[in-house]
Amino acid sequence: MLKNDIERPLSCREIPPRRLLTPRGVFPCLIALALLQCGCTRPVARQDGARLRLASTAPNLTECVFAIGAGDLLVGRTESCDYPPEAVRGIPVIGGFGTPYLEPLLAARPTHVLETVLADPDISRRLDTLHIPLVHVPCTRLDEIPSALRQLGALTGHDVRAQKLADTILAGIAAARAETAAAKPRPRVALLFAPDSPITAGRHAFISELLALAVGDNIGGSSAIDYYHVSLEWLLSENPEMILCLFETSAKDPVTLFASQTGWRSLDAVLQHRVYTVPDLSTVSRPGPRVLEGLEQLKQVLALDSKRRHATLPDPSRSEPK
Repeated sequence: MLKNDIERPLSCREIPPRRLLTPRGVFPCLIALALLQCGCTRPVARQDGARLRLASTAPNLTECVFAIGAGDLLVGRTESCDYPPEAVRGIPVIGGFGTPYLEPLLAARPTHVLETVLADPDISRRLDTLHIPLVHVPCTRLDEIPSALRQLGALTGHDVRAQKLADTILAGIAAARAETAAAKPRPRVALLFAPDSPITAGRHAFISELLALAVGDNIGGSSAIDYYHVSLEWLLSENPEMILCLFETSAKDPVTLFASQTGWRSLDAVLQHRVYTVPDLSTVSRPGPRVLEGLEQLKQVLALDSKRRHATLPDPSRSEPK
């Protein structure tokens, strides 16, 4: 088998189809972020006597702004920004994830534009010409979330609330890491981002970091690439114990997505019905203020899998005497 069949990074044209860009199907946004990541940090000060008007170009940044109590400063958001649902509904859409459209962006009259990744460098140049600061907020990894909250707190004047939330998240991550250090053997998990194309995550992807804290072993973790294509042959050779579906599905039991497909149905995870999803995909896909909720959801999935696995194991005490 060729190496390219095992690990092929996603190109911009291979981002999963738009039908996955639903309120819960948000992983394509994170995959796009990994493909487009760029930019540098530039310090920004508040304008004296002027009220800040913020435009966000990423759903996780929008959530961060609301979480620190500065949501009233947002005057623009992306079409993928959907949380908190009641609050964001009245904020004008200024473009897609990492891809603001200049006309609606300028119509929002922002004093600052927030970005984690910006796809088009021309937007940055135009904003610079118009003297509208572009604020780079690194927030793609687990450990970047607290510092992103503090950065936004300093920008908006909500330092105290931002620091308190950052401390809560840091404490939660530290506690999870302490539990992980003494954890029992981990199930080998395949992370899948589409029902019809094997796309998985490498060890540095946010979901992979969360899975490790939840005491799961990502079978794609040997790769340093965040999101990439793999072959069905590779999945068969790895034969994961468990599959985690990270895409929108209406199936009550996600195992039905694979049970009738050639190749897939021979995987141990499918044969043993160890195929799962999570109630809220955005909590495990967005590096943001709800990270501990996402971690708890993954822990619940792994606890359910452990219960199911032990329920199907043969009981040695019931074996027939020789």
